[in-house]
Amino acid sequence: MAALLTVFAVVFLVQLVMATYVQGVARSASDEGVRAGSRVAAGPVACEERASQVFQSLLPGPLGSSVSVSCANEGGSIVSQVGVTVDSPTPGMPTFDIWATGSATQEGSG
Repeated sequence: MAALLTVFAVVFLVQLVMATYVQGVARSASDEGVRAGSRVAAGPVACEERASQVFQSLLPGPLGSSVSVSCANEGGSIVSQVGVTVDSPTPGMPTFDIWATGSATQEGSG
């Protein structure tokens, strides 16, 4: 019984580390997206494209292809939201929904 609980705890900790890494990737993608979208000639489309590129380059594979990215102009700022659901490969382990938001002032708006 102790061995089973130990295995369960180790698997849970590995999943937690994986979710933390994915959260960092989502945060980086969101920040890079708003940087790209805040340029004078750019906008939400450039933001979404760059955020998707960054996410997929840092996390390729099936998880990287399931990312949800949205960017919008909000009162002189570009705001991005990057979301991904991390499904557990192990039955009985939790699923993590991870969202990261970034914003930057649009160049030339002030």
